[in-house]
Amino acid sequence: GSTVRMATLTASVTAAIRRIKAANPLIMCITNRVTPQRVADILLAAGASPAMIENPEEVPSFAVISSAVYCNLGLHQSQIASLAALKDVLREETPPLVVDPVAYGATSFRTTQMNDFFARNNVAAIKGNAAEIVTLSGEDGGGKGVDSDASTLAALEPAKTLARQREAIISVSGDTDIIVSADGERACKVLGDAPMMAKITGTGCALGGIVAAGISTSKEDPYIGAVAAHALYTAAAMKALEMDGTKGPGTLSIHLVDALYALGENPEDVMRYAEVKEI
Repeated sequence: GSTVRMATLTASVTAAIRRIKAANPLIMCITNRVTPQRVADILLAAGASPAMIENPEEVPSFAVISSAVYCNLGLHQSQIASLAALKDVLREETPPLVVDPVAYGATSFRTTQMNDFFARNNVAAIKGNAAEIVTLSGEDGGGKGVDSDASTLAALEPAKTLARQREAIISVSGDTDIIVSADGERACKVLGDAPMMAKITGTGCALGGIVAAGISTSKEDPYIGAVAAHALYTAAAMKALEMDGTKGPGTLSIHLVDALYALGENPEDVMRYAEVKEI
């Protein structure tokens, strides 16, 4: 029954979190210029090894020796050449590529650049907020405002559509996180909301890095790796909120790293702070 499935899911997620620390995956990041330090700190705390590589001359050779490649498409001027250098590098047998389509649809430049990137590269997972995922899927999200309380749940069907279109795992972050498997057949939600996280630069970018770490260390079932990443990160946010001395975004930022590190050491504690449910 559902209770047995739930226990199995919880066990699988906990095991996947444990694998991140055990494997210490090398995650190459081409990230938004506002966030490299944050992404690197978060990945280190979670048990991964970040490499912030963006020189176009080095991008292709470093990508193929990495456990995963994470691209956060901030599209600052120098990043365009870094992203172009990935073309034809990542194929089926090479490291998985995780992409955050930052503010997709906000400008025609951004939309065109990202469409070109998706056309050129084989993407294993796309991580975004509800607005980005809905817009990228080409659906209207059921007419609900993407900033409403139902924002991420309203993105479920568009996320499934996008998963099938791109044959990629779709991760939607927000009040409730949603993860959809690459065939669009499986989905689950991760419950635990910390609105103050939105006041810290790079928290969404950093989650994308954790998703890359999770996918790269769960090759048998990358979907479970992505779910584990969301569960770990959500639990860390909830734990950080409860920690003594958390008074606002500044202290939450510091405590988030400490909480991630503590939960990486004791993955069985993750489900005390976050809840994972099939949908």
